[in-house]
Amino acid sequence: TWEHHLRAGDYSEWFRHQIRDKELARETAEAEKDEMLSAQESRKHVLDAVRRRYTAPATAPEE
Repeated sequence: TWEHHLRAGDYSEWFRHQIRDKELARETAEAEKDEMLSAQESRKHVLDAVRRRYTAPATAPEE
């Protein structure tokens, strides 16, 4: 489950070693260590971090 892997630190390790993104791994580790976050909050924290780093801003095509 999400929380099992979160508490085991699996997501930050995956970002660090497979994706090779140390900053994303650091941000994810913050969520993994914060036991006050619910599963929903931690997913949002990680997803927001991924989106900030890997989603290009939407731009209108130039005419």
